[in-house]
Amino acid sequence: MTETEQRYAQIEKETLGLVFGCGKFHTYVYGLPTFTAETDHKPLISIRKKNLNDMSPRIQRMMLTLQRYDFDLIYTPGKYIVLADTLSRAPALNSGTAESTTAEDAETHINMVTASLPASDTMLQQIVKETAKDSMLHKVSHCVNNGWTKGVCPQFFPVRAELCMSNGLLLRKNRIVIPQIMRKDMLQRLHEGHLGVEKCKRRAREAIYWPGINKDIEEMIQRCDICLRHHYKQVKEPMLMVDLPTAPWQKVGTDLFHLYGKDYLLVIDYYSNYPEIAQLSSTTAQSVIVHMKGFFARHGIPQCVVSDNGPQYDCGEFKEFAKHYGFKHVTSSPLYPQANGQAEKGVQIVKRLLKKAKDGKTDPHLALLSYRAAPLECGASPAELLMCRKLRTTLPQLQQGRDKDNWIDDKKRLKLRQKWPMTELQNVWNLFVKRTL
Repeated sequence: MTETEQRYAQIEKETLGLVFGCGKFHTYVYGLPTFTAETDHKPLISIRKKNLNDMSPRIQRMMLTLQRYDFDLIYTPGKYIVLADTLSRAPALNSGTAESTTAEDAETHINMVTASLPASDTMLQQIVKETAKDSMLHKVSHCVNNGWTKGVCPQFFPVRAELCMSNGLLLRKNRIVIPQIMRKDMLQRLHEGHLGVEKCKRRAREAIYWPGINKDIEEMIQRCDICLRHHYKQVKEPMLMVDLPTAPWQKVGTDLFHLYGKDYLLVIDYYSNYPEIAQLSSTTAQSVIVHMKGFFARHGIPQCVVSDNGPQYDCGEFKEFAKHYGFKHVTSSPLYPQANGQAEKGVQIVKRLLKKAKDGKTDPHLALLSYRAAPLECGASPAELLMCRKLRTTLPQLQQGRDKDNWIDDKKRLKLRQKWPMTELQNVWNLFVKRTL
């Protein structure tokens, strides 16, 4: 506020706040059929209902400015306008301690991030040791601590604002910058399970970084003989789209498949695409039910189970199992596997993972772990969508955890906002207007 505006009467300050808010969000509210503005100053509502001739000249000018907008002004007690009052109610820091407090908060955040590393101490020590030996990263760390000079370390210059040093580790936001000598090993860790290009890139974006990492991933997968042998050669008819469930493990698909002389049971979640598999000793309904009970004991009983019309599912024993556990059993149309597309696609994915693991003589369990922990197009991995947490993998990634107090504060804030319901309009545009006095 200007020096003159600070001397306004209280009603004039409130009106000025309304003008400021509408002007600030002009791009969003101008031309709307209507929107809602909330105020905790009750006299402002009655002033707005008066004729312009009955207002003071200063308020007249501000009301004329507001006539271009079509909005409803309602009264809301200040304790319920939590968003607009945040800055005005925040305690002011002493100018002498503001700088030191900011530095202390930054150091605390960095230490918290590095302390949550799921990587082993041996791996962290190796990364720190190789970072100190790497000539390029040594220059980068010097620039981070002493300021950047244009032309020095040009590969890192575009991301210089995102770099920091902590306990010998060079970080880009929450990703560890890997030294040159360890990059080949990290590429192999990214490619565990022989996932595709996009999934490997998504895994890298959550854990590690170096300049040109995307190009290195593409070249590595193009040279991978196992990926080339198991590449999709012909695109099949797309599976039928189904309605997405509203919660994880609400609806699951199940199917059996045979691979390398062994029979397997697959159960996949429709919401998260999280697969569970088990090797079967026999393909009888009793064996299938035993393993499905194990899955349900781990993740809970779904509301709906979709399967084909195999003898394991189309029998009285499975019907009794569905009745006893209280889930709905839906079967697909005979001779039309597309109707159970989620399970069929899951079988394809798991088969390819197991085949690649066998051809590459790698651990199939790590292949399944890599798939479950790889982010999908939505940005979250199947494990995050199902269990609301990131799985620890062989990559030295940073875990962004939240403590219990933060969750409690969020719940209190949400409860407070739900306690005072907003007015529902055709286009819900809630404008919170409050000037700091």
